Amino acid sequence: MEQVVDKQALRKLTDEEIVNLVAEHNRTDLFEVIYDRYALKIYQKCLSFTRDDYEAKDVAHDVIVKLFLQLTKFGGKSKFSTWVYKVTYNHCVDYQAIRKKKLSLSEELALEAGKSEPSDVPEDSELMELSIDTLAKLMEQLTPAEKSIILMKYQDGLSVKEIASLTQAGESSVKMKLKRTKAKLIALYGRR
Repeated sequence: MEQVVDKQALRKLTDEEIVNLVAEHNRTDLFEVIYDRYALKIYQKCLSFTRDDYEAKDVAHDVIVKLFLQLTKFGGKSKFSTWVYKVTYNHCVDYQAIRKKKLSLSEELALEAGKSEPSDVPEDSELMELSIDTLAKLMEQLTPAEKSIILMKYQDGLSVKEIASLTQAGESSVKMKLKRTKAKLIALYGRR
């Protein structure tokens, strides 16, 4: 027999309390509350990776299904919102890696042919002043891991400590990866 649910009372529950209700009492109907709280954030993160509305909606749908299926795996070691971010981020990185592998050689050559003439290599601060279009083209040449660490730092505004927690790496390792990735972007810009 389905329990009657007070929607207003549900909205006041924490994410963790709702997850417990879903897991302990098999109340899958309560996942709607989690969906309402996170669907837009998940979509926005997917959009930052795909830069295409249709594709972002498709990837976000996959993430939401994954969250639903893995909800019982949430261990409570971090905030639920952090766990959702991590699942979304990891799915987007995996999606980008698969998508990149699917690019045919002819598509890659077409991208290479469309690049403009070389110009001066910018300083680190100048890199952040590049046009969005130019920076997007440079970002496409990064590995999924490089791209994601730059996006976490500069798009999402996460601290080195937060990135270290999400990626399960040491803070010094995150700092070094950020430094190397910025240097790679500068080098790629110099080769244009």
